[in-house]
Amino acid sequence: MKKNIFKIKLGIDLAMIVMFLANMFTGLAMFFGLVSGGGRQYGGFAKFDTSNIFDISTKAWYKLVHDWTGIIIIMLILAHLILNWNTLCCFLKNSFKNNGFKKEEQ
Repeated sequence: MKKNIFKIKLGIDLAMIVMFLANMFTGLAMFFGLVSGGGRQYGGFAKFDTSNIFDISTKAWYKLVHDWTGIIIIMLILAHLILNWNTLCCFLKNSFKNNGFKKEEQ
């Protein structure tokens, strides 16, 4: 059972890294104007123009990938927090403990 949980956690962590890199690449490419095409008129998936879907240089394609990788990252972070909730609580509990040091009396 522990091996399965470990594999799931590892898969989520690796997926977060891949999605982050894709999100970072598309965000930087759009920010620095490295892609051609229309500006911010892209209105989400419903208004995505499929006539230029294979033209990788269009800004709408980058925006689509950027938006969806961002949404996937959010879902993966939530799954990561849920799977590591006990560890996080123990860490926080131990961080705010007195740690055995007594206050000096004045």
